[in-house]
Amino acid sequence: QPPPQPPPQPPPPPPQPPQPPQRSPQQPPPQPPPQPQPQAAFVPGRPRGWQRPNHEVCYERFMAPAPGEFATSLNGVVLPDVCFNGPAPHHVFVIGDWGGLLGPIPRPADDRRENTATFREFTQGVDDSAQQRVAAQMRERAKRGAPDYILNVGDNFYWAGVEVHCGISPHAVRDFTGQWRDTFENIYTGYGIDGKQWLGVLGNHDYGGYLFHSGWDATIGYTWTQEPPSTGRWMTPAQYWATTARYPGFRVDYFFVDTNTFGAVESAADQEHNICSQQHNHEAETCGVQGPTSREDCPKWFAKLWEEQKEWLDQGLSESIADWQIVVTHYPPDWGTSTWVELSTKHGIDLIITGHVHSQGVHYLQPGNPMGPTAYIISGGGGGITSNLEPHEDGEDDAYGFMDLTLSREEIKVEAVSHTGLTRSVTCVRQRPRAGQAPVGLAGRSLCDPESVHHV
Repeated sequence: QPPPQPPPQPPPPPPQPPQPPQRSPQQPPPQPPPQPQPQAAFVPGRPRGWQRPNHEVCYERFMAPAPGEFATSLNGVVLPDVCFNGPAPHHVFVIGDWGGLLGPIPRPADDRRENTATFREFTQGVDDSAQQRVAAQMRERAKRGAPDYILNVGDNFYWAGVEVHCGISPHAVRDFTGQWRDTFENIYTGYGIDGKQWLGVLGNHDYGGYLFHSGWDATIGYTWTQEPPSTGRWMTPAQYWATTARYPGFRVDYFFVDTNTFGAVESAADQEHNICSQQHNHEAETCGVQGPTSREDCPKWFAKLWEEQKEWLDQGLSESIADWQIVVTHYPPDWGTSTWVELSTKHGIDLIITGHVHSQGVHYLQPGNPMGPTAYIISGGGGGITSNLEPHEDGEDDAYGFMDLTLSREEIKVEAVSHTGLTRSVTCVRQRPRAGQAPVGLAGRSLCDPESVHHV
């Protein structure tokens, strides 16, 4: 017989819902979880103040922090120092107003105005390939003395900057239009140029020329773009920023400043040269919370940005311990002259590097320089737009070109190089002392001495 089976067991009781913990009368009742507090609204143009740089660290390349929510989030940022420990000479190239119109072969925007006193004939073979001619001479010059980096004074793409609408996050910038590939990455190449960082500012055409809603913020956001065609050499992390370059025996403090308030006036004024133009900007256009929020807000937004920078620059210059103080901006000090004279006299600005005027020029101790003994150079002949001067095939002109700076502890040699590689001028700039300080004499041989070992 089979063994007897055990009697069936009753089913288990159903699970009971969890009971709240018992608390004694002395225990306080449980509190609801804390709710996240609303973040303070972003205030466009709010003063950031000067950030004291950390000179204890030094990198091999200029390093931007992670991007913020807006293109304006890092305004006033001071990048860590960069050390260049190689032997002299130490070269830096300068270029501006360089990005031609998009096409199979980029061509300069034609700014010759008929029926005006400045109209000139088109020089075939030069005007139609000005950007390529200048880039070719940068490659040739780099074979003789490669730059450590390139200073870019703006007007990167004509006519209206990056051809997307403003309001794009710095995290999301890509080469949506092909302008970065065809007008920048594929043009400036070659030995001594490849991989060299471009440190820059925005020009009025990067703000659309007369279209404030163009993609000016994409020009900043490309700093962090990693997808092709980016080669990781673009460095414009904010509208205004600063950094220090260290060399054996001396330092250079660079202050990158936005002066486009001088091209942003009331919307009813100067319709063809006004970022805030009433004619070209629809009444409903906006760049969102970062600004400009509207056509009418546009000139106020730029004016507030300029006031903010003047305070930042005054403090930064006062705390500079570098041998050289150099300002990089788009508009020459012919605009805002009184401000530049005041800052240069007080803090001893040594050199102001600019563009905007579509030609090449060096202004130092000669009569007519209101900044003297502060030097300023104009390198607006990069070839993105036709020059206001007539070029010649042999390059005996100042219409198109770039600048080659040779840095040393006591002097900066400025060589103006034309679109055929001719050296149009050589100027040696000395340090300007701060107000109340005496100038320091030259201890050794000048870089402009033809027998100098640093002469190129």
